[in-house]
Amino acid sequence: MATDKQMYDDVAGDYDIIWATPAVKILWTLLDEELPKLGNWKGARVLDLACGTGIGLREARKFGATGLVGVDISKEMVEVCKATTKDVDQFTLHVADCSQPLDHLEGMEAGSFDLVIGMWLLNYAESAQQLQGFWDNIAKYLKPTGTFLGIIQNQEKFQPESMKTLKYGAMESNVTSLPSGDGVKMHVEFETTPKVEFDTYVLKKEIFEGTGAKAGMKIVKYVRPDKSVLSEEEQKNYGWWEELLVEYPNQLVIAKKA
Repeated sequence: MATDKQMYDDVAGDYDIIWATPAVKILWTLLDEELPKLGNWKGARVLDLACGTGIGLREARKFGATGLVGVDISKEMVEVCKATTKDVDQFTLHVADCSQPLDHLEGMEAGSFDLVIGMWLLNYAESAQQLQGFWDNIAKYLKPTGTFLGIIQNQEKFQPESMKTLKYGAMESNVTSLPSGDGVKMHVEFETTPKVEFDTYVLKKEIFEGTGAKAGMKIVKYVRPDKSVLSEEEQKNYGWWEELLVEYPNQLVIAKKA
């Protein structure tokens, strides 16, 4: 059986194409809307945990951030970031497990980042213990006034109706309860060429928030996509998009140090 690291190594070269699917594309607009509301990022230090191919770092750089550090468990993901990112020498990139101590890595001074990003980072946790490791690192590297911005899956409904078919270019299947009873594991596939697919986890909301609180983090708000993420042309066809927005698969989570 492939490990999570091997699974993401295997899809690294094609991973970014999932952002063209309707289910994921709307998150671009959501990020663009929300990030400027959270602060002035000109000259900010930003840490992207589970940075993948560098999407979060490029988004932060677009808003003026300059101290850009990324960590991902997949060496292949990091290599794709290096190969596809303009001026990638502005990034400091590392291969490491984001649930484990990271102090040995260059540029990872505790309490030194204005913003920590986690694009689905917290949905890689198979257990409360691993989730705690993620939250602990978020809290450790944030400045006292810093902000965490993440993308997580729908915690209220593990398999929303919009994800039961490929209508929106993505589908969740094989939803099974974890032996611990803490949440579920599921398979996610995308209607892309080549096909991208992997497994993910969603732990119960009380475990998600409880481990965050134990790390010293407080959830400020969840931000789910709404009609504002649609272009003017897409809003004319709102009926087609409605199920995706009502039965949303992903949302933003924003947290601060308590």
